[in-house]
Amino acid sequence: MINLKNKTSLFTLKKIFSLFFILLLFSFYFNISNANNKKEFVQHKNVSLEIISSVNSIGNEDKIYLGLRYKLNPGWKIYWKYPGKAGYPPEINWSKSTNIKDLEIIWPKPEKFEILGMESFGYSKEVILPINTILNKSNNKLLVDFNIDYLTCKKICVPFSDNLILKIPIGDGEKSKNNKYIMRYVDKSDYANYSNFLNTESLLFFLFVAFIGGIILNFMPCVFPVLSLKIYNILSQLHNASYKNIKRNLLATIMGIIFSFFILAFFAIILKNLGNTLGWGFQFQSPFFLILMIFILVMFSLNLLNLFKFDIPYFLKTFLNTFFSFNKKNSEFVQNFFLGFFITILSTPCSAPFIGTAVGFALISPNEIIFLIFLFISLGLSTPYILLATKPQILLLLPKPGLWMEKLKYFLSFLLILTAIWLFNVLLVQTGNINSKINDNWMKFDSNKINELVTKDNRIVFVDITADWCVTCYFNKKTVLDRKKIKEVFKEYNVQKMQGDLTKPNKEINEYINSFGRFGIPVNVVYSNSVPQGILLSEVLTVKDLLSTFESIKND
Repeated sequence: MINLKNKTSLFTLKKIFSLFFILLLFSFYFNISNANNKKEFVQHKNVSLEIISSVNSIGNEDKIYLGLRYKLNPGWKIYWKYPGKAGYPPEINWSKSTNIKDLEIIWPKPEKFEILGMESFGYSKEVILPINTILNKSNNKLLVDFNIDYLTCKKICVPFSDNLILKIPIGDGEKSKNNKYIMRYVDKSDYANYSNFLNTESLLFFLFVAFIGGIILNFMPCVFPVLSLKIYNILSQLHNASYKNIKRNLLATIMGIIFSFFILAFFAIILKNLGNTLGWGFQFQSPFFLILMIFILVMFSLNLLNLFKFDIPYFLKTFLNTFFSFNKKNSEFVQNFFLGFFITILSTPCSAPFIGTAVGFALISPNEIIFLIFLFISLGLSTPYILLATKPQILLLLPKPGLWMEKLKYFLSFLLILTAIWLFNVLLVQTGNINSKINDNWMKFDSNKINELVTKDNRIVFVDITADWCVTCYFNKKTVLDRKKIKEVFKEYNVQKMQGDLTKPNKEINEYINSFGRFGIPVNVVYSNSVPQGILLSEVLTVKDLLSTFESIKND
């Protein structure tokens, strides 16, 4: 017979062991959970984050690179330091770390993408954010204790706050296996050091592209009349003024062009920091700006015909007199300086080859790169004036002033009046007095329809983003899109033509062109089943390029 007292004791002992086991499991789970929250690596459902170092130990160096390595599932993104219209970038609280004096995240070049209908900048798939870390003391161990807040987005956005800890002992400062990966992203961040000219992501390459684009702008329909007008003015003064005076006036024009581009760069930076973008030529979407431009063009034209004498307004003379003596020589300098402004303004409705590429690169780069890119565009635009200022004797190669100059004067005046009439027509469209009609053979732009036409209907789609104020768009239309041969190709390939109109502001179209890294128009894209992501064409279309694009799609 079993003793009841012993049975009770056995039952109590079992309860104690069960309770102890539960507490042990709980403690084990707590430790694992705590380790997951405080370690070098953390894994979430759609993103993992790891802290890595460029060194295995701390030696004599007073600076090292750490790195935040993000790995994201397809479609998920994190944000750049200037995230765009939504989101926020990763932020680090390092207050619990020891032996860190200061640190700075070095941001690699981001991608442009659209999340929840808003244009943003950031990173997908995998990225390392290098961290330039200044140490308090060399030859001293380092404790990295980071609380990192960041946002991941796809169709929804999920915020995270992770704690990562990394301990680096004292040693000889040996480089780690991660050093090469971190430095690769440092190179992608520092455009100034990324100096291989042939590398299409290098700063030198984009500065060259910006300079060439600026030169080409001089020969676009927007700017060429003003360039011709400037040469005419110099020719008319050639036998009455000294070379020194001519050089001085040319220098004023060059300064006006460069200074106006600095103003554009300044506004681009402000808008970027506010989460907006500055489109090339988009000021022509403003009726007030158009009225001002029409007035200036008419005044220039009348002045050229000697029907109206253009002079600096009295209030401006009074203001300038507070800085320097405003005599005839200085008056000429100021007039030529503002002519430089006028040349810049007239250049913006023309998107010359390379300009869209250069501006697109600038607006996803650090602020100093924006200034550099705009500077090189202005130097390219100033090139004819720089050449003439360096060697004004070049003009002596032209025929001597005579009747031909009078005819040229009337011709240039006629071009300026035509430009004013064209802008007046754009103004009527913007104010609703005239409707900007899309051709019957074209579908109105709808970004949601593109995928449906390509995947479900197996159609080739040609997208043309244009505007009534865009001179390059008109040039493409007349020299390529309206050509009989191209119309036949569109018919042969059963191409669905889709046109977007930016004569007036349109958020959907802006976001569409920005998704290709373009900040100006024209934008032309060809879609098919083989290239559902689209083929982006050059700003200035050619029949040859368009035909080769369709031929490559046919062969795929």
